[in-house]
Amino acid sequence: MEETDIQKRVSDLELEVDALKKLLKADAEPRGLMARSQKLARLLIANWVLLSFVSALLIAGYVKYRFGIDYFESYENIATNRKVSLIYQQMGDRLMAKSEWRAAEEAYSEALKTNPNNPAATRGIAMAQVFQPVTGEKFPAPEVEDAKLKYLEDQFGEDYQIDYLKAIRYEATGDFETALGLLQKCIDKQPKEFSGCYMQRGSIGFYQSKVDDARANYQLAVNADPESSMAQNNLAACSMLLGDFPAAQRGFKEANRISPTVLSAINLGEADWYLRDFAGALEAHQIAAYNIEKPLDPQDRYLAGTWTSGFLPLHAGDLETIKYSMPVDTLEQKKTFLHFEVAIDYALLERFDEADKEFEAGLKTQLLPGHKRLVENRLESVSNMVQMSADSKKWLDEHRTKLD
Repeated sequence: MEETDIQKRVSDLELEVDALKKLLKADAEPRGLMARSQKLARLLIANWVLLSFVSALLIAGYVKYRFGIDYFESYENIATNRKVSLIYQQMGDRLMAKSEWRAAEEAYSEALKTNPNNPAATRGIAMAQVFQPVTGEKFPAPEVEDAKLKYLEDQFGEDYQIDYLKAIRYEATGDFETALGLLQKCIDKQPKEFSGCYMQRGSIGFYQSKVDDARANYQLAVNADPESSMAQNNLAACSMLLGDFPAAQRGFKEANRISPTVLSAINLGEADWYLRDFAGALEAHQIAAYNIEKPLDPQDRYLAGTWTSGFLPLHAGDLETIKYSMPVDTLEQKKTFLHFEVAIDYALLERFDEADKEFEAGLKTQLLPGHKRLVENRLESVSNMVQMSADSKKWLDEHRTKLD
Protein backbone atom coordinates (compact mmCIF):
# COMPACT_ATOMS: atom_id res chain seq x y z
CA MET A 1 0.00 0.00 0.00
CA GLU A 2 1.33 3.34 -0.88
CA GLU A 3 2.30 5.81 1.78
CA THR A 4 -0.25 8.39 0.67
CA ASP A 5 -3.05 5.85 1.14
CA ILE A 6 -1.87 5.02 4.61
CA GLN A 7 -1.72 8.67 5.63
CA LYS A 8 -5.23 9.25 4.30
CA ARG A 9 -6.63 6.33 6.28
CA VAL A 10 -4.93 7.49 9.49
CA SER A 11 -6.38 10.93 8.97
CA ASP A 12 -9.85 9.47 8.49
CA LEU A 13 -9.50 7.42 11.68
CA GLU A 14 -8.50 10.55 13.64
CA LEU A 15 -11.59 12.30 12.37
CA GLU A 16 -13.79 9.39 13.43
CA VAL A 17 -12.20 9.31 16.92
CA ASP A 18 -12.83 13.05 17.32
CA ALA A 19 -16.42 12.54 16.29
CA LEU A 20 -16.85 9.71 18.78
CA LYS A 21 -15.34 11.87 21.59
CA LYS A 22 -17.76 14.69 20.83
CA LEU A 23 -20.66 12.25 20.80
CA LEU A 24 -19.63 10.70 24.14
CA LYS A 25 -19.15 14.12 25.72
CA ALA A 26 -22.57 15.33 24.62
CA ASP A 27 -24.15 12.17 26.01
CA ALA A 28 -22.33 12.41 29.37
CA GLU A 29 -23.30 16.00 30.18
CA PRO A 30 -27.05 15.37 30.74
CA ARG A 31 -26.29 12.32 32.81
CA GLY A 32 -24.04 14.34 35.15
CA LEU A 33 -26.62 17.10 35.55
CA MET A 34 -29.32 14.55 36.36
CA ALA A 35 -27.10 12.88 38.93
CA ARG A 36 -26.35 16.16 40.58
CA SER A 37 -30.03 17.02 40.61
CA GLN A 38 -30.92 13.71 42.21
CA LYS A 39 -28.21 14.17 44.83
CA LEU A 40 -29.54 17.65 45.68
CA ALA A 41 -33.07 16.29 45.97
CA ARG A 42 -31.95 13.56 48.34
CA LEU A 43 -30.13 16.19 50.47
CA LEU A 44 -33.22 18.40 50.66
CA ILE A 45 -35.45 15.50 51.66
CA ALA A 46 -33.04 14.36 54.36
CA ASN A 47 -32.86 17.86 55.93
CA TRP A 48 -36.34 19.21 55.31
CA VAL A 49 -37.01 19.96 59.03
CA LEU A 50 -33.90 22.07 59.36
CA LEU A 51 -34.54 23.80 56.05
CA SER A 52 -38.15 24.57 57.05
CA PHE A 53 -36.97 26.04 60.37
CA VAL A 54 -34.32 28.19 58.67
CA SER A 55 -36.88 29.33 56.08
CA ALA A 56 -39.34 30.29 58.86
CA LEU A 57 -36.62 32.27 60.64
CA LEU A 58 -35.70 34.07 57.44
CA ILE A 59 -39.35 34.87 56.75
CA ALA A 60 -39.90 36.04 60.37
CA GLY A 61 -36.79 38.20 60.15
CA TYR A 62 -37.91 39.74 56.88
CA VAL A 63 -41.45 40.39 58.19
CA LYS A 64 -40.13 42.03 61.37
CA TYR A 65 -37.63 44.14 59.38
CA ARG A 66 -40.07 45.07 56.62
CA PHE A 67 -43.33 45.50 58.60
CA GLY A 68 -42.24 45.72 62.28
CA ILE A 69 -44.29 42.64 63.28
CA ASP A 70 -42.74 40.12 65.71
CA TYR A 71 -43.57 36.57 64.60
CA PHE A 72 -43.35 35.29 68.21
CA GLU A 73 -45.35 38.15 69.80
CA SER A 74 -48.59 36.18 70.13
CA TYR A 75 -46.84 33.34 71.95
CA GLU A 76 -45.22 35.81 74.36
CA ASN A 77 -48.62 37.36 75.05
CA ILE A 78 -50.13 33.97 75.82
CA ALA A 79 -47.31 33.13 78.25
CA THR A 80 -47.60 36.56 79.92
CA ASN A 81 -51.37 36.27 80.28
CA ARG A 82 -50.98 32.90 81.96
CA LYS A 83 -48.49 34.31 84.44
CA VAL A 84 -50.73 37.30 85.22
CA SER A 85 -53.73 35.00 85.59
CA LEU A 86 -51.81 32.82 88.05
CA ILE A 87 -50.87 35.91 90.09
CA TYR A 88 -54.53 36.96 90.37
CA GLN A 89 -55.54 33.40 91.20
CA GLN A 90 -52.98 33.21 94.02
CA MET A 91 -54.15 36.61 95.24
CA GLY A 92 -57.69 35.23 95.38
CA ASP A 93 -56.47 32.24 97.40
CA ARG A 94 -54.79 34.55 99.92
CA LEU A 95 -57.93 36.66 100.23
CA MET A 96 -60.01 33.53 100.80
CA ALA A 97 -57.72 32.72 103.73
CA LYS A 98 -58.55 36.15 105.19
CA SER A 99 -62.32 35.58 104.67
CA GLU A 100 -62.35 38.52 102.25
CA TRP A 101 -65.00 36.94 100.02
CA ARG A 102 -65.85 39.81 97.70
CA ALA A 103 -62.24 40.83 97.17
CA ALA A 104 -61.35 37.17 96.47
CA GLU A 105 -64.12 36.92 93.87
CA GLU A 106 -62.82 40.04 92.14
CA ALA A 107 -59.28 38.63 92.06
CA TYR A 108 -60.48 35.35 90.55
CA SER A 109 -62.50 37.30 87.97
CA GLU A 110 -59.39 39.22 86.95
CA ALA A 111 -57.56 35.89 86.60
CA LEU A 112 -60.21 34.70 84.13
CA LYS A 113 -60.04 37.93 82.14
CA THR A 114 -56.38 37.34 81.34
CA ASN A 115 -56.71 33.57 80.93
CA PRO A 116 -60.26 32.24 80.41
CA ASN A 117 -58.87 28.70 80.56
CA ASN A 118 -57.88 28.89 84.25
CA PRO A 119 -59.99 26.21 85.97
CA ALA A 120 -58.71 27.07 89.47
CA ALA A 121 -59.97 30.65 89.09
CA THR A 122 -63.36 29.43 87.86
CA ARG A 123 -63.63 27.17 90.90
CA GLY A 124 -62.44 30.01 93.14
CA ILE A 125 -65.27 32.31 92.08
CA ALA A 126 -67.84 29.70 93.07
CA MET A 127 -66.19 29.23 96.47
CA ALA A 128 -65.88 32.97 97.13
CA GLN A 129 -69.64 33.36 96.61
CA VAL A 130 -70.67 30.83 99.30
CA PHE A 131 -70.95 33.34 102.17
CA GLN A 132 -72.04 36.32 100.08
CA PRO A 133 -75.73 37.31 100.08
CA VAL A 134 -77.70 36.77 96.91
CA THR A 135 -78.66 39.81 94.85
CA GLY A 136 -81.14 42.03 96.68
CA GLU A 137 -80.33 40.67 100.15
CA LYS A 138 -78.09 42.24 102.81
CA PHE A 139 -77.20 39.03 104.63
CA PRO A 140 -76.54 35.48 103.42
CA ALA A 141 -79.15 32.83 104.19
CA PRO A 142 -77.77 29.73 106.01
CA GLU A 143 -79.82 27.32 103.87
CA VAL A 144 -78.39 28.94 100.72
CA GLU A 145 -74.87 28.59 102.12
CA ASP A 146 -75.48 24.89 102.80
CA ALA A 147 -76.81 24.36 99.28
CA LYS A 148 -73.79 26.06 97.74
CA LEU A 149 -71.39 23.99 99.85
CA LYS A 150 -73.16 20.76 98.89
CA TYR A 151 -72.94 21.66 95.21
CA LEU A 152 -69.24 22.51 95.47
CA GLU A 153 -68.51 19.27 97.29
CA ASP A 154 -70.33 17.26 94.60
CA GLN A 155 -68.47 19.06 91.82
CA PHE A 156 -64.95 19.41 93.19
CA GLY A 157 -64.70 16.72 95.85
CA GLU A 158 -61.73 16.82 98.21
CA ASP A 159 -60.60 20.40 97.67
CA TYR A 160 -58.94 21.92 100.77
CA GLN A 161 -60.89 25.16 100.43
CA ILE A 162 -64.19 23.26 100.60
CA ASP A 163 -63.07 21.81 103.96
CA TYR A 164 -62.18 25.35 105.06
CA LEU A 165 -65.56 26.78 104.05
CA LYS A 166 -67.49 23.92 105.65
CA ALA A 167 -65.52 24.42 108.88
CA ILE A 168 -66.53 28.09 108.95
CA ARG A 169 -70.16 27.07 108.51
CA TYR A 170 -70.00 24.49 111.36
CA GLU A 171 -68.20 26.99 113.59
CA ALA A 172 -71.06 29.46 113.04
CA THR A 173 -73.51 26.82 114.31
CA GLY A 174 -71.38 26.16 117.41
CA ASP A 175 -70.34 22.67 116.30
CA PHE A 176 -66.67 23.23 117.09
CA GLU A 177 -65.75 19.53 117.10
CA THR A 178 -66.84 19.00 113.48
CA ALA A 179 -65.29 22.31 112.48
CA LEU A 180 -61.93 21.34 113.99
CA GLY A 181 -62.01 17.99 112.18
CA LEU A 182 -62.59 19.71 108.85
CA LEU A 183 -59.84 22.22 109.58
CA GLN A 184 -57.39 19.39 110.22
CA LYS A 185 -58.33 17.86 106.85
CA CYS A 186 -57.78 21.27 105.26
CA ILE A 187 -54.37 21.62 106.90
CA ASP A 188 -53.33 18.15 105.72
CA LYS A 189 -54.09 19.14 102.11
CA GLN A 190 -53.46 22.86 102.00
CA PRO A 191 -50.43 24.68 100.63
CA LYS A 192 -48.17 26.10 103.34
CA GLU A 193 -49.02 29.71 102.51
CA PHE A 194 -52.78 29.24 103.17
CA SER A 195 -53.34 30.74 106.62
CA GLY A 196 -57.13 30.47 106.79
CA CYS A 197 -57.37 27.12 108.61
CA TYR A 198 -54.97 28.26 111.33
CA MET A 199 -56.97 31.47 111.76
CA GLN A 200 -60.19 29.50 112.23
CA ARG A 201 -58.56 27.11 114.71
CA GLY A 202 -57.28 30.14 116.62
CA SER A 203 -60.76 31.63 116.63
CA ILE A 204 -62.29 28.42 118.01
CA GLY A 205 -59.58 28.19 120.65
CA PHE A 206 -60.29 31.76 121.71
CA TYR A 207 -64.05 31.16 121.96
CA GLN A 208 -63.37 28.05 124.05
CA SER A 209 -61.12 30.09 126.39
CA LYS A 210 -58.07 28.08 125.31
CA VAL A 211 -55.87 31.13 124.88
CA ASP A 212 -52.62 29.14 124.67
CA ASP A 213 -54.02 27.02 121.82
CA ALA A 214 -55.37 30.10 120.10
CA ARG A 215 -52.00 31.82 120.34
CA ALA A 216 -50.19 28.80 118.86
CA ASN A 217 -52.55 28.69 115.88
CA TYR A 218 -52.40 32.43 115.28
CA GLN A 219 -48.61 32.13 115.27
CA LEU A 220 -48.89 29.48 112.54
CA ALA A 221 -51.18 31.85 110.62
CA VAL A 222 -48.60 34.65 110.90
CA ASN A 223 -45.86 32.27 109.77
CA ALA A 224 -47.94 31.41 106.70
CA ASP A 225 -48.91 35.01 105.96
CA PRO A 226 -46.85 37.68 107.81
CA GLU A 227 -48.77 40.44 105.99
CA SER A 228 -52.12 39.44 107.48
CA SER A 229 -53.10 42.27 109.82
CA MET A 230 -55.87 40.12 111.33
CA ALA A 231 -53.46 37.31 112.17
CA GLN A 232 -50.96 39.77 113.66
CA ASN A 233 -53.66 41.49 115.73
CA ASN A 234 -55.16 38.24 117.04
CA LEU A 235 -51.75 36.82 117.93
CA ALA A 236 -50.92 40.02 119.80
CA ALA A 237 -54.28 39.91 121.61
CA CYS A 238 -53.49 36.42 122.91
CA SER A 239 -50.04 37.60 124.02
CA MET A 240 -51.73 40.48 125.83
CA LEU A 241 -54.13 38.19 127.72
CA LEU A 242 -51.24 35.91 128.70
CA GLY A 243 -49.27 38.85 130.09
CA ASP A 244 -46.60 38.98 127.37
CA PHE A 245 -46.93 42.73 126.88
CA PRO A 246 -43.76 43.36 124.79
CA ALA A 247 -44.89 40.72 122.26
CA ALA A 248 -48.39 42.21 122.30
CA GLN A 249 -47.07 45.70 121.59
CA ARG A 250 -44.93 44.45 118.69
CA GLY A 251 -47.85 42.55 117.20
CA PHE A 252 -50.32 45.43 117.46
CA LYS A 253 -47.79 47.81 115.89
CA GLU A 254 -47.32 45.40 113.00
CA ALA A 255 -51.08 44.98 112.55
CA ASN A 256 -51.52 48.74 112.60
CA ARG A 257 -48.75 49.15 110.04
CA ILE A 258 -50.26 46.64 107.63
CA SER A 259 -53.88 47.79 107.89
CA PRO A 260 -54.76 50.46 110.50
CA THR A 261 -58.09 50.01 112.29
CA VAL A 262 -59.72 51.50 115.37
CA LEU A 263 -59.41 48.14 117.10
CA SER A 264 -55.68 47.69 116.47
CA ALA A 265 -55.06 51.28 117.65
CA ILE A 266 -57.05 50.67 120.86
CA ASN A 267 -55.22 47.40 121.48
CA LEU A 268 -51.85 49.05 120.90
CA GLY A 269 -52.71 51.77 123.42
CA GLU A 270 -53.67 49.14 126.00
CA ALA A 271 -50.37 47.31 125.53
CA ASP A 272 -48.60 50.64 126.05
CA TRP A 273 -50.21 50.94 129.50
CA TYR A 274 -48.44 47.86 130.82
CA LEU A 275 -45.11 49.00 129.38
CA ARG A 276 -45.57 52.42 131.01
CA ASP A 277 -45.63 54.25 127.67
CA PHE A 278 -48.56 56.42 128.76
CA ALA A 279 -47.96 59.12 126.14
CA GLY A 280 -47.87 56.46 123.41
CA ALA A 281 -51.15 55.02 124.69
CA LEU A 282 -52.83 58.43 124.56
CA GLU A 283 -51.54 59.08 121.06
CA ALA A 284 -52.81 55.73 119.74
CA HIS A 285 -56.24 56.24 121.33
CA GLN A 286 -56.53 59.85 120.16
CA ILE A 287 -55.80 58.82 116.58
CA ALA A 288 -58.53 56.20 116.83
CA ALA A 289 -60.94 58.70 118.40
CA TYR A 290 -60.22 61.31 115.73
CA ASN A 291 -60.86 58.88 112.88
CA ILE A 292 -63.93 57.27 114.43
CA GLU A 293 -65.63 60.67 114.67
CA LYS A 294 -65.46 61.14 110.90
CA PRO A 295 -68.70 60.55 108.95
CA LEU A 296 -67.81 56.95 108.08
CA ASP A 297 -70.03 54.19 106.78
CA PRO A 298 -70.72 51.74 109.66
CA GLN A 299 -69.31 49.02 107.39
CA ASP A 300 -66.09 50.96 106.83
CA ARG A 301 -63.04 48.72 107.15
CA TYR A 302 -61.35 51.09 109.60
CA LEU A 303 -64.07 50.29 112.13
CA ALA A 304 -63.26 46.56 111.74
CA GLY A 305 -66.78 45.13 112.13
CA THR A 306 -67.68 43.49 115.44
CA TRP A 307 -64.95 43.55 118.08
CA THR A 308 -64.45 40.64 120.46
CA SER A 309 -62.88 42.34 123.46
CA GLY A 310 -61.30 39.99 125.96
CA PHE A 311 -61.12 40.68 129.69
CA LEU A 312 -57.55 41.60 130.68
CA PRO A 313 -55.69 39.74 133.47
CA LEU A 314 -56.06 41.19 136.95
CA HIS A 315 -52.66 39.93 138.11
CA ALA A 316 -49.66 38.10 136.72
CA GLY A 317 -50.57 34.54 135.75
CA ASP A 318 -54.32 35.20 135.88
CA LEU A 319 -55.78 32.59 133.51
CA GLU A 320 -59.37 32.79 134.76
CA THR A 321 -60.35 36.37 134.00
CA ILE A 322 -59.05 36.11 130.45
CA LYS A 323 -61.53 33.32 129.67
CA TYR A 324 -64.26 35.92 129.21
CA SER A 325 -64.91 38.36 126.39
CA MET A 326 -67.61 40.74 125.19
CA PRO A 327 -68.68 41.73 121.66
CA VAL A 328 -68.68 45.43 120.84
CA ASP A 329 -70.96 45.86 117.83
CA THR A 330 -72.32 49.31 117.05
CA LEU A 331 -70.53 52.54 116.25
CA GLU A 332 -71.93 54.16 119.39
CA GLN A 333 -70.68 51.30 121.57
CA LYS A 334 -67.22 51.68 120.06
CA LYS A 335 -67.19 55.44 120.70
CA THR A 336 -68.29 54.85 124.30
CA PHE A 337 -65.58 52.28 124.89
CA LEU A 338 -62.98 54.65 123.44
CA HIS A 339 -64.00 57.47 125.81
CA PHE A 340 -63.10 55.27 128.80
CA GLU A 341 -59.82 54.20 127.20
CA VAL A 342 -58.76 57.84 126.73
CA ALA A 343 -59.88 58.64 130.29
CA ILE A 344 -57.47 55.99 131.61
CA ASP A 345 -54.68 57.47 129.44
CA TYR A 346 -55.17 60.93 130.94
CA ALA A 347 -55.35 59.53 134.48
CA LEU A 348 -52.03 57.70 134.04
CA LEU A 349 -50.51 60.97 132.80
CA GLU A 350 -52.01 62.74 135.88
CA ARG A 351 -54.15 65.00 133.69
CA PHE A 352 -57.17 64.40 135.86
CA ASP A 353 -59.48 67.18 134.59
CA GLU A 354 -59.27 65.76 131.07
CA ALA A 355 -59.65 62.25 132.45
CA ASP A 356 -62.87 63.26 134.24
CA LYS A 357 -64.23 64.86 131.08
CA GLU A 358 -63.71 61.72 129.00
CA PHE A 359 -65.10 59.49 131.76
CA GLU A 360 -68.30 61.58 132.01
CA ALA A 361 -68.67 61.52 128.22
CA GLY A 362 -68.61 57.74 128.38
CA LEU A 363 -71.20 57.63 131.15
CA LYS A 364 -73.62 59.79 129.14
CA THR A 365 -73.96 57.09 126.48
CA GLN A 366 -76.02 53.91 126.62
CA LEU A 367 -73.56 51.69 128.52
CA LEU A 368 -74.66 48.06 128.45
CA PRO A 369 -74.06 45.95 131.60
CA GLY A 370 -71.55 43.73 129.81
CA HIS A 371 -69.64 46.73 128.50
CA LYS A 372 -69.64 48.27 131.98
CA ARG A 373 -67.93 45.12 133.29
CA LEU A 374 -65.43 45.41 130.44
CA VAL A 375 -64.56 48.98 131.49
CA GLU A 376 -64.35 47.94 135.15
CA ASN A 377 -61.95 45.19 134.12
CA ARG A 378 -59.65 47.72 132.41
CA LEU A 379 -59.65 50.01 135.43
CA GLU A 380 -58.91 47.17 137.84
CA SER A 381 -56.28 45.47 135.66
CA VAL A 382 -54.32 48.69 135.10
CA SER A 383 -54.59 49.64 138.78
CA ASN A 384 -53.24 46.23 139.84
CA MET A 385 -50.55 45.62 137.26
CA VAL A 386 -49.17 48.99 136.08
CA GLN A 387 -46.64 51.01 138.01
CA MET A 388 -48.00 54.57 138.39
CA SER A 389 -48.28 57.47 140.78
CA ALA A 390 -50.41 57.19 143.91
CA ASP A 391 -52.77 59.88 142.57
CA SER A 392 -53.30 57.98 139.32
CA LYS A 393 -54.05 54.78 141.19
CA LYS A 394 -56.50 56.61 143.45
CA TRP A 395 -58.33 58.01 140.39
CA LEU A 396 -58.64 54.56 138.79
CA ASP A 397 -59.98 52.95 141.97
CA GLU A 398 -62.46 55.75 142.66
CA HIS A 399 -63.86 55.74 139.14
CA ARG A 400 -64.18 51.97 139.12
CA THR A 401 -66.41 52.39 142.18
CA LYS A 402 -68.32 55.14 140.33
CA LEU A 403 -69.35 52.62 137.69
CA ASP A 404 -70.91 50.48 140.40
